[in-house]
Amino acid sequence: MTHGAGDETSTEYEGVPHMNDVDEEADEATDPARLVERQPTGDDAVDTVLDELDAVADEPLDSQIQAGEQVHRVLQGRLADLGKE
Repeated sequence: MTHGAGDETSTEYEGVPHMNDVDEEADEATDPARLVERQPTGDDAVDTVLDELDAVADEPLDSQIQAGEQVHRVLQGRLADLGKE
């Protein structure tokens, strides 16, 4: 049996999510309002940079990258300090 081009684009497969369903699920997964509130770590330096990272979640990517790099530097520093305590 042959199918026309219209049939191929409208075919629904049971158990396979439709493209729009996948997009909606992705939006829900990344929606900050749906994320669990982060608990304090007990380390003021780490908590401060994580708060700064949270604050730029809706900012342009450059701002997010800068904040992420700052978090990375602070975490590296704190891990390096663990052996010295």
